[in-house]
Amino acid sequence: MDELKHFSSKDFIDQIKILQEIENKKIHDAIPDLFEVCRQSDPLDPAAFVAQNTLRSLLLENDAQTVRGLLLDDITIKNISLQVCCQKKCPPAAQVLLTLFSDLVSDRSSELTSGHPDYSQAFKILSALSLIQTPETIELFRQYIGHNDSLIASLAVKTIGIYKDAPSIDALCRIVKESEADDRYEECDVVLASAIDALAEIGTDKSVSFLAAHIHHRNPIARRIIHEALTKIGPKTIPFIAPFLLVGDTDLQVMAASLLGEMGDHKGAGILADAVEKGHIDHPNVRFVVYEALGKIPSPQSLACLTRALSEQDPGLLIAVMAALNHQINPDVTTTIKQIIRNKGGQGARIIQAVAASKALNVFEALYDDQTTAGEMIEAIGRSNNAGIVGAFTNKLKSMGGERPQCDADKIKSFASDQARKKILLVDDSKSMLLFYRSVTSDMGMAAKTAENGQQALDILEKDNAFDLVLTDLNMPVMTGIELTRKIRKTASMNTIPIVMVTTESEQSQLQMALKAGVTDFIKKPFTADQLQNKINKIL
Repeated sequence: MDELKHFSSKDFIDQIKILQEIENKKIHDAIPDLFEVCRQSDPLDPAAFVAQNTLRSLLLENDAQTVRGLLLDDITIKNISLQVCCQKKCPPAAQVLLTLFSDLVSDRSSELTSGHPDYSQAFKILSALSLIQTPETIELFRQYIGHNDSLIASLAVKTIGIYKDAPSIDALCRIVKESEADDRYEECDVVLASAIDALAEIGTDKSVSFLAAHIHHRNPIARRIIHEALTKIGPKTIPFIAPFLLVGDTDLQVMAASLLGEMGDHKGAGILADAVEKGHIDHPNVRFVVYEALGKIPSPQSLACLTRALSEQDPGLLIAVMAALNHQINPDVTTTIKQIIRNKGGQGARIIQAVAASKALNVFEALYDDQTTAGEMIEAIGRSNNAGIVGAFTNKLKSMGGERPQCDADKIKSFASDQARKKILLVDDSKSMLLFYRSVTSDMGMAAKTAENGQQALDILEKDNAFDLVLTDLNMPVMTGIELTRKIRKTASMNTIPIVMVTTESEQSQLQMALKAGVTDFIKKPFTADQLQNKINKIL
């Protein structure tokens, strides 16, 4: 193109006008001359930067010239063409890129390390190939799954997942298995995380069953990623998760029940209810999670199981049952609850306490027409000394309208205490457990704040770190209890706050990880309200 001849001798304004005209009019015949301009330009020249952008814009619409740019013996042109390959996923460039990669490295993948003179360029080519996603490149990525360099290995693993390459399942499974070794389980690196995601992306029965068998991975972060992957896959995972409800390992039962609840599928509700009915769920902690899971799956099986569970005498279990029933309350369930309360036994009192502690507003409204029961509930709400509970029921009463609800709203509001109290941050992904913790700490006269994962807790602490204690679960989505503890201990403004970790873990290794992170003490599920109070009193 004539306008690009002697380009460097023109003044800057004319150079920019020429480049703008080429780009606006999409003059593809100018690409060869632009190659030459970019080759000869001083990288520090502002016009060179504009020329490169113009070339990049044209190459995005011209595969043949993009491939030609890859073959030119100029690193600037090669990199621009590589960027275009990544941006537009240019299939015709795949074979050329494979050849370029082969020229840069030997056949032995172990030699491609960060010390390799062409490492950066080789990685750029691999990145472009991973985005182009043509069949002829799959063998190359299989070769690099187990590479010593984590960046290259993770890129290969991610690409294998994108290809949904079933022949690579064994290699991916090996990465996950080996990560549980005694000298490796404390770290969840990018390769392990990518391998879990790739197995989920492949999504065959073999890969899904493998992930299901590792729902109790020794590393809590890897465990969280596995749970999130299985939940994302959805109901297809149910047949692989359900068998763990019947094993003797409490931790596996807890995790299986929780995952079935997250699926929200009616088939899962039937499996959970059947396991309770047949006596397979006898551990209190497992029963708690099962009831909470059933609350997430509205179904006849869930409702029947939860209604029978109204006979549970443990206050914590009743909170889980009541919180679950609150979403599925109907006239038959209401009648059953009223009959239990009318018997005037200890179970009726426990039911009323559970309604208050779980903030079961729908159950409360269904029972409110009985004035005697309503009075007992109002008294229980007031005795909770919990501003959150008091506020929730006060608002509910006001929304119901009428003189009696308004009078009761004023009555329970008067119970709220304004005195200075110890502050505790409660962190758990189980809403029912948070309700139980709030009930216990309110009885102790403590002011409680809640978070459903470590990240939420950290956000709260960054705004207000004046807490006397953090009580956190270990296994949570988004950020685990161990991750939260590490971040708290690394932050000067909050690193002295005592941290009690709630765990269901049976392996000593998990406790050692938590201690290294900076946990002050532990309390292991299941525990009673008295045991939790004693633990908190011991720390404070």
